[in-house]
Amino acid sequence: MGKKRKKYSKKRSKAKNKNAPEDDNLFADSRCAITHAFSSGWVQNSGVGFLFALIALIIAMATSTQVKAAALTFACIGTAALWILTTVIIRNENTVAETEYAGLLLPDNRPTPDNPCHEIPNDAVAILLGRSAAYASVFPHTVLRIRGDDVLTMNRLGNQMAISAKVFSTDGRIIAEIRDNEFSINPNNYFRKERPNRHTLRVFDQQNRKVLDVDFINPRAIRFSGIFNYPNRPFVISETEGIGANTICFGNNRNDINLD
Repeated sequence: MGKKRKKYSKKRSKAKNKNAPEDDNLFADSRCAITHAFSSGWVQNSGVGFLFALIALIIAMATSTQVKAAALTFACIGTAALWILTTVIIRNENTVAETEYAGLLLPDNRPTPDNPCHEIPNDAVAILLGRSAAYASVFPHTVLRIRGDDVLTMNRLGNQMAISAKVFSTDGRIIAEIRDNEFSINPNNYFRKERPNRHTLRVFDQQNRKVLDVDFINPRAIRFSGIFNYPNRPFVISETEGIGANTICFGNNRNDINLD
């Protein structure tokens, strides 16, 4: 009996540890949403109104005059304030969730870095891959294809960019699949994901290595780097390894990097 209890307690502790990162993420998102909510003018004004209604109720109760009317006023103002606060918090939670887990990339306004592609058509987007570069004017566009599988693609929608990618761990297991910037992540095999702003997208593995980094520099330039551990065919995009270490311009191809 004692052994069974020990096993059960171990399973419960493992389950708690497994759910801990998820709970931390939920807590962080809710805290961020509440902070944003209290910075809203609507919430601040309704809070002041609620405070005045509370003072009026206390005075009315102390003087024993018009207590019923004061209580009704307090209830109405308090209910309205709570509805406003709830609405703003829910709206901000959706915004936080969109920023971290989904949402199209918006371009920043930084200058395009020097790259090997010196003559880029006006309708094209420069694709920076380490020290190498490419450009594309037809979308969707495949940046990296491995054994016929589109591992990294981009699609321009107006002035915004949608990224689709498959990110693998060193043992070939899927860490994350992103389809048009919507994350589908294996919770047992990733370290964390980041959307620090609306023009950046990052995924880190369990060793805290940045396995995907996308930076939409401006409407005509986007930078990719990462570690793509495709099963039995790993590939790295960086300034120090592989093709990215060379100063090559791939031109206007349908597939920038195509590996067998």
